[in-house]
Amino acid sequence: MAMKQAFALVVALVALMLAAAGEAKEVSVRFLAERVPPELGEVVMVGPEGEVSEALVLPVNHLSAPVKAPARAFKLMMSGGKVALAKVQLPEEGDLFIVVLVPAVEGGFKPVVIPSDEPGFKPGDSFIYNHATRDVMGFVGTAKFRLKPGEGTYLRPAGDKGGVYYDVAFGFEAENKENRVLSKTRWPVENHLRSYVFFFINPTTRDIDFRAVDEFVPQEEPEQ
Repeated sequence: MAMKQAFALVVALVALMLAAAGEAKEVSVRFLAERVPPELGEVVMVGPEGEVSEALVLPVNHLSAPVKAPARAFKLMMSGGKVALAKVQLPEEGDLFIVVLVPAVEGGFKPVVIPSDEPGFKPGDSFIYNHATRDVMGFVGTAKFRLKPGEGTYLRPAGDKGGVYYDVAFGFEAENKENRVLSKTRWPVENHLRSYVFFFINPTTRDIDFRAVDEFVPQEEPEQ
């Protein structure tokens, strides 16, 4: 009898441990869209078994608050409708992800998934994505990049001026293969922000344009 009770206790403890492990593996997503149609409204994540997340409005000027994902593979859909906007596959490792959404040629969005703790994406860095139709290039300080259409990269600024600012320039390759300047400016040294830079075709002017969105990253508390 005592052995049966001990066995039952072990089974119960294992079940509790598995449940705790399952809770620890819950994943959350933060969204950022390059642009959204004005009539889009709220969206939801729908898992493979029909599980539905809480509804949210896709932000374009900041990252959304973390929203619990129904599964690591899900569809992003219009709330209350049957229109799928994107299919998202999260990595098997990690529990918080940033999903950058860029308009897809066939409609809806193309998702770009970034682990929130991606080692190559630290405070002060930028994630740059080229959604334009020509190569784009530029520099932040002495750190340079060049991207073909549909490519993205992490960029760590270097060569600041007195620890205060970086010289910054963006451009694109014209049809005659010459590089043309889009912007020349200065960015302050910001060690508590990460930036997301989109290059895209401006729907009004039909010219290549860009915009940047900042994400505040809290400073880690020093160990006591």
